Amino acid sequence: MIIKTEKDTVQSYFEDQSGLLGGHAHKIYIPENEFEIIDFLKEMSQKKTPVTISGSGTGVTGGRIPFGGVVLSLERLNKIIEIKSVSKDQAYAVVQSGVIVQELKKQAENLGWLYPPDPTEQNSFIGGNIATNASGSRGFKFGSTREYVNKIKVILSNGELIHIKRGEIFASKEGVIALPLKNGKLNIKLPSYKLPNIKNAAGYFNLPGMDLIDLFIGSEGTLGVITEAEVRLIPKISKIFSGVAFFPKKELAWKFALEIRKISLNTRKKKQLLDIDALSIEYLDKNTLKLLKDKYPQIPDFSDASIMFEQETSSVNEDIIIEKWSKVLEKYDAPLDKIWFGTSLKDSEGFRDFRHEVPEKVNEIVRKNKFPKTGTDIAVPENNLIKLLEYFYKTAVKEEIDYLVFGHIGDCHLHANFLPKNVSEFNRCKEIYKNIVGKTIDLKGTVSAEHGIGKLKHIFIEKMLGISGIMEMARIKKKIDSASILGLGNIFPAELTKKV
Repeated sequence: MIIKTEKDTVQSYFEDQSGLLGGHAHKIYIPENEFEIIDFLKEMSQKKTPVTISGSGTGVTGGRIPFGGVVLSLERLNKIIEIKSVSKDQAYAVVQSGVIVQELKKQAENLGWLYPPDPTEQNSFIGGNIATNASGSRGFKFGSTREYVNKIKVILSNGELIHIKRGEIFASKEGVIALPLKNGKLNIKLPSYKLPNIKNAAGYFNLPGMDLIDLFIGSEGTLGVITEAEVRLIPKISKIFSGVAFFPKKELAWKFALEIRKISLNTRKKKQLLDIDALSIEYLDKNTLKLLKDKYPQIPDFSDASIMFEQETSSVNEDIIIEKWSKVLEKYDAPLDKIWFGTSLKDSEGFRDFRHEVPEKVNEIVRKNKFPKTGTDIAVPENNLIKLLEYFYKTAVKEEIDYLVFGHIGDCHLHANFLPKNVSEFNRCKEIYKNIVGKTIDLKGTVSAEHGIGKLKHIFIEKMLGISGIMEMARIKKKIDSASILGLGNIFPAELTKKV
């Protein structure tokens, strides 16, 4: 076990991409194997010392930032243990939690496979992705991390190591699920709240008859330390059609995205091979495009919004697919001669770099302004997407604070960012965010679709699930983490476990 205490060395463990300040801890513990974690957690439980699990620091909700206690960093648990084929269509990888997503993707690709979850931050840890149920732009086709996790190893706060395999343990009709322990089973009463049937990363997963493994996926380090996972792989993409289309009115981009979404979902349902089936549908509004104009001067001046899209193709269907995309683009007044088309993997990566440039530009502005951004991670059902967008733009125009909107419109999931320049604007942004969250909940949406709740969104998940839902989660945590030491302050306030 490596232990760090030097001030200059430990400071980096008190930071992530959230901008949350004031983090502190006594020591940083860096284990090199599971045995060290087991002994460590036994000791911390006996001493009632809070333990914050630290990933790569790419999170945006403050989940890895400690406020007291100690930090357990999983950076040395970074081995890809095995990549093995099951059939011509499926394989799996066994990885430790500290494996970087990009490294797994590279090694899998070298063997002809793809790890489908596609977080924007490719330097994130697999463990962090599992802890927040991360997704990304290709989530529209491939879904979130949850859908690719077959097995996990979890060490509970008392030091007990458990193995959980998908498909083995399910909740009863009464909403009780059994956690297998050395000395019997721990029966856990699941929450009564209902989560929206959309992309979601807000709170403990809960569905009738749910699988035990899904309780730990998305639990943000509050229930146990996930040390290892078996994740599913699929055949890698060999050919792709992609593009960036520009629209004279943002409303046309919205309607185009919704039609492509509808066609794609229908294509999958009918298992067609010669129709539109988007991997990703990404939205960038006018203000977002302005940020990119210096680096990409070829962005047309008329653009009020753009949609970036991708679809896996083959030599058999590529021409047919391109023609079908072109017809829908023309329907919504996107000039074909201004669209950036690509028919190779290299072209697609170039467009993805274009999209991934946005968060970097936003961070530059934040550093310049010296005030944190106010950025949403909201998603709503398809039939309410345009209502949410109309509400946001109406609010933004009225407030006269710098803003931009981009995100995974294929999942009806958007990142609306306000960029305050002074204290007055920053304080107003807090109220604006509350109002947007309130509208999202009214529209049957989620306050977090991919980034989790962390320490920054307690008030919003309370609005979404109610105080009763928050207390139900606190009870589950207290039952599994009886010492109440893990991930304190993540998802809900730490003091709530003292009230159950």
